[in-house]
Amino acid sequence: MIPILTESGFPRSRWRACGQGCGPPYSRGGEDVANQLIMINERVGYFPGSVNIGFVETESGAVLIDSGLDSQTAKKVKKGLTERGQSLTAIVQTHAHADHYGGNAYLLGAYPEATVFAPPLEEAVMRYPLLEPIYLNMGASPPGELHNKFLLAAASRVDQVLPDDGVCTIAGVSFTILPLPGHSWQQIGLVVDDICFAADSYFGSDVLDKHKLPFLVDAYDTINSLRRLLETDFTGYLPGHGPYERRAHQTMQYNLDYHLRMYERLEELLAADGTTTEDLLTMLCERLKIDITSLSSYVLYRTALMGYLSGMLREERVTYQLSANRLLWQKSERS
Repeated sequence: MIPILTESGFPRSRWRACGQGCGPPYSRGGEDVANQLIMINERVGYFPGSVNIGFVETESGAVLIDSGLDSQTAKKVKKGLTERGQSLTAIVQTHAHADHYGGNAYLLGAYPEATVFAPPLEEAVMRYPLLEPIYLNMGASPPGELHNKFLLAAASRVDQVLPDDGVCTIAGVSFTILPLPGHSWQQIGLVVDDICFAADSYFGSDVLDKHKLPFLVDAYDTINSLRRLLETDFTGYLPGHGPYERRAHQTMQYNLDYHLRMYERLEELLAADGTTTEDLLTMLCERLKIDITSLSSYVLYRTALMGYLSGMLREERVTYQLSANRLLWQKSERS
C-alpha cells in the first residue's frame, strides 16, 4: 500500500498582485516518481519525482497538476489514486513540454471521463505535439533523433482552455492562475488552498546547478516571473523540478541571480565586432563545462541560448547585425 505522508498546520497567506511571469531541464528524463503520495494538507499533495505532479482531492475525484513524462509514470500515479480511493476527474497542465503532459495518454485511457485544462498556445502543442521538436529544430522538419519521448509526447486532447490569469473553479475547487511565461510561452502556476504549484518558473538549486544552462524561451519573462513570485507569501511552494518548500524565496532568489549572472557571462563572451550564435554557444558551453553529446541536448541548449539573447535584446543589453551572411550578436552601447 502506498504510504501517505502528511504535513499540516500551516498558516494562511495570500497572493500579492504583481506583473507578469516565467519558465524543462535538459535531461527531462529519469522519471522516477516515488511510490508515495505526499499530502501537504488534507486535500492537497503531490507525487514527487523528476517532474513533480500536483494532486488535489475533490468530492468528484482527483485533480492532477501535470501528468509526468510517460505511461510508466502515469501507471504509478494511477496506483496512487487507487490507494487513495480516488478516480481522476481532471488534469490541469501548466505548460506543454513533453515531460509534463506525456502521462496524459495513459491516464485518459484509464479515465476517459476526465477533463483536460491547459493554457492558451500551450494547448496547441499538446494537441499537435510535433510542434515541440519543430520549434526546437528552428521550424524545420525534425530528424528522427528528435522523435523521442522527452521531446515528443503522445497527443492529448484539451477540453477547456484556461484564462491567462484569475480564478477558475475545477471540480468545485477554486484555483488561482498565475501567469508565468518565460520557460515556456504561456506557462502558468496554480494556487490551491494557499499552496503554489510553480511549474518550471524556478528549479531546485541542485537541479539548476546540474543542468547549468537552464531551458527557457525568454529570459526577460523568466526574470519577471521570479520577481513576481518573490513578492508572494504562500503557505508552500512546489516547482516542477525540485523539492517542496514552505519558504522557497531563497531558492527563487538563487534562480534569479543565476539568470542575471548568465547575462553577464554572455556579455563577457561577445566580441567587439560581433559573435555568431554558434560560436557563442560553443564558448558558453566551454565556460560552463557542458559537453553536448546528442542532437536533443544540442537543440535544447541552443534554444536556451536564444532565450537569453531574446531577453537581453528586450532589455537593450545586446544588439545584432548581419555581416558577410552571418548573424552577429554584440553588446549594446547601453549595457
